[in-house]
Amino acid sequence: MKLRNIACFGFALMMTTCGSQAAEEVKTDRYTLTKVEPQGDQRQPLTSILTMNFGIDVRTVGEAITETLNGSGYRWEQHVDDQALTALPLPSVVRNMGPIRLKDALETIAGPAWTLEVDDLHRTIWFSVKPSATTSLTH
Repeated sequence: MKLRNIACFGFALMMTTCGSQAAEEVKTDRYTLTKVEPQGDQRQPLTSILTMNFGIDVRTVGEAITETLNGSGYRWEQHVDDQALTALPLPSVVRNMGPIRLKDALETIAGPAWTLEVDDLHRTIWFSVKPSATTSLTH
């Protein structure tokens, strides 16, 4: 194993080489080394962990979903099915959530009859009705 120290922007940059793989680490203080790479939720924003408390002005599922997506980089592209979801009243049990992953929060707000759909290329989300929900409505 080879170690090489390089001073970079006030930090000590350590590169550890093992075979063909190299991992960069930054010494941020006397005893802490931090990897120089994006965090998991930075690569996959829908996996970020958040805590949510909706105010009394958020009354519908649509308003809650819109507020939850603020700052996430994703937007809600409403399709035909989503129109029914938008106007549903927000259950009081989901007014305070967390810590919870963003994806799980969206699915919880929508409820068990809905499937979260994601287009990572355009960073859009939408919801579709689960087939089991439509068959239970007809019986």
